[in-house]
Amino acid sequence: MESVLIVDVRAPVASFRRPLDHNYQRSLLLPPPTTLIGIAAAALGLSDFQLWAPDSPLRSLRTAVWIHNEPGRARDLWTLLKIKSNKMLRSPYLRELLFFVQYTLFYGGPESLLAQLYRAFQDPAYPLSLGREDELLLIDSLQLQTVAPGDPIFFGTIIPGDFRQQPFRPILEPGIQMEAPSVEVLPKRFSIDQKNYRNPEHLQPFSFLPLHYKIHIANMPALQWQNRSFTWLN
Repeated sequence: MESVLIVDVRAPVASFRRPLDHNYQRSLLLPPPTTLIGIAAAALGLSDFQLWAPDSPLRSLRTAVWIHNEPGRARDLWTLLKIKSNKMLRSPYLRELLFFVQYTLFYGGPESLLAQLYRAFQDPAYPLSLGREDELLLIDSLQLQTVAPGDPIFFGTIIPGDFRQQPFRPILEPGIQMEAPSVEVLPKRFSIDQKNYRNPEHLQPFSFLPLHYKIHIANMPALQWQNRSFTWLN
């Protein structure tokens, strides 16, 4: 059995830009690991520097996430103003938005840290968002629970690594049209340099599994909650 902080959240709008997208910024289906850690840091009132410092209080925090529904999608047209050759130029780009999302966030680590986070999520120091600062989330439920190992069957979640490089077995459901999983190389953390720039560190692939794409990965450790499995991302 393992102690876990479970946070059910929802938001009217969310977006998680894929790291290599520029003019058309597609959204990841679920918040990536650094976003999950950032939400916990905002609840505690940590700055970027404090969060990613070598002695960060969240250094030992583990994360996982589920999605519960198929979100609506739309593309939003934005314009950036750039200065080039002493002239102001407009640079348009499209950003994909997700609407009416529902997620369960999982946090693991020392029980003292989870108890501190539990209190922080009840009265967050900073506003909590899913993506950009104005994409605020609402907490529907918050609980400290113990979970047990479960069957390594995953869907609507993120798993570490490229699922195509692991021995997996798809679980097909008749009549269901499935969106293909996506694999993104993402940082597990950042470092802050002397100019206060964030630099990605510990890049590795992560597999984003859609809600209706179930796979069995025999060699992946799994924890179970409410008859559904997840695995730690870090």
